[in-house]
Amino acid sequence: MQISRIFFVPVTMLMATVVSLTGCSKGSMTVENATVKAPFAERAVSVGYVDITNTTKETRALVSVNAPWAGVIQIHTHDNTDGVMRMRRLENLPVPAGETVSMQPGGLHLMLFELTLPLPASLPMNLCFDDQQCIAVEAQLSAIK
Repeated sequence: MQISRIFFVPVTMLMATVVSLTGCSKGSMTVENATVKAPFAERAVSVGYVDITNTTKETRALVSVNAPWAGVIQIHTHDNTDGVMRMRRLENLPVPAGETVSMQPGGLHLMLFELTLPLPASLPMNLCFDDQQCIAVEAQLSAIK
């Protein structure tokens, strides 16, 4: 049992790395337009946005995001409840078959916590889906507007 666990974890990590390095193939997910807002001075919190396209015939869900420069990354949305905008954490983000889900200010976004400052101009991120596929992207740091 212990031997299979020792073998399984590295093989699983290797498979995720291969998927990440080769990008998307036909019938999978694509991630584009990854951006991270530059944090306010000395703040270790920011926000990120991506466009996710599902080219499969089934709904897929983004289940996690990680990056070496962020301690915690959460998927969030905004809800308007009784005229008050509130941010809410999502456990996953469904992406319907054949559709694109776009993250943008005032809507879906990635909350980035425990940032390693200063952030470089290009930020590697891994987005992982419910079908075990992980996609590596380079987010671009954008200025605060």
